[in-house]
Amino acid sequence: MDPLILNFNDSLVYESDLSLLNEGNWLNDRIIGFVCDYFENKIFKNECDMSLVAFINPSTVQYLKLCEDFDEAAACFLEPLNLKNKKIIFLPLNSNQSVDAGGTHWSFLVIDNRNSIAKHLDSIGSNIKEAESFYKKYKKFFNAKKLESLSNFPKQINSSDCGAYVIAGIELIAEYFKQNNEADIAEIDFGLISPNYIRDLRKKYKNLIILLSSLQKSNECT
Repeated sequence: MDPLILNFNDSLVYESDLSLLNEGNWLNDRIIGFVCDYFENKIFKNECDMSLVAFINPSTVQYLKLCEDFDEAAACFLEPLNLKNKKIIFLPLNSNQSVDAGGTHWSFLVIDNRNSIAKHLDSIGSNIKEAESFYKKYKKFFNAKKLESLSNFPKQINSSDCGAYVIAGIELIAEYFKQNNEADIAEIDFGLISPNYIRDLRKKYKNLIILLSSLQKSNECT
């Protein structure tokens, strides 16, 4: 049995998910999805309401990646999200080629609608084919002119931190953009993201889930 410990907006977090935030574990789509949900509804809510940024759930990105019918994908997911009017769009990208849970690596795409450029950030560098495939499929929808890989994004030192690097990178860019919505993503200093930073990030979001779960249970009892 895997108890549900948190129901946050559209995100469900189970006990087994929480343990993945311990050091040495590979993060799944529910944890990354929860963090994106938290960004959208809490930390960067004003920026989302102003159409400055958009955080796309990794399960949605996976569907878009595997969907063979572009019109269906556009009508069911892309158009309702009103993404063409967002300045910066974050899309966590998994290496999994199946609709079933799995995959071995996370990276992320940033669609910059200010200059019609898609940027790929990868803490190992092994997801480039995934990024290129997604870009080619949806570049017309986003009116993206080219795909760039940011070589200055930090590299992980193990095989388990890719999802944490995705969260760290998205948060850093969104925070930078929050301070200056005309900022150039290519000029961001990602040096802040170190192994110690990733270790602290895991603890931060584990503690956040525990806190939100406790508050939710308290509210249910009143």
